[in-house]
Amino acid sequence: MRPLILLVLVLVALGLVACGDGPALPTPTPEPTVDGTPMPAPGLPVLGPAPQDLEFLGPVEGVMSEASVTCAWFHGNTPDAGRLQLAFDGLVGNERHRLRVVVNAYSGPGPYAWDGVPGSGPEVTGELDSTHRGHVVINVDQPGGSGDIEITLTSPLQGRIHGIWECPGTPR
Repeated sequence: MRPLILLVLVLVALGLVACGDGPALPTPTPEPTVDGTPMPAPGLPVLGPAPQDLEFLGPVEGVMSEASVTCAWFHGNTPDAGRLQLAFDGLVGNERHRLRVVVNAYSGPGPYAWDGVPGSGPEVTGELDSTHRGHVVINVDQPGGSGDIEITLTSPLQGRIHGIWECPGTPR
């Protein structure tokens, strides 16, 4: 019986030595931006609290002065195939609300707006509490982690959100 136990222990030890840590995973390489400057791997979100100055009118009334924010820039294969996603989770009055903004065809800081007509330009949409949707006019300041915003909610209720937004860093 003892030789069997010893054999099992030796086989387990050999198996552990053979496994090791495995091959090292490749380090993501920076992707060049439109102007050729290197950037970290795409889609790495910036997370954390950040001050906000967003006024809500309509289905939600009040000011969001701070929020937990997720900001991510997903680079595309072409300059007009990128996407910027901003998600704000904070208090308006005494109630928690979530605001999500998506800028399709995002290529870097600057103004973005969409009139709702497919193919008329970069699609910029907003969503409040996964219920209320609308169109967005957003200006992304240099280097890309803040700006001003104007959201017109149209479905199912009408409303407006406007003011200054900020990420806890610059989305890359």
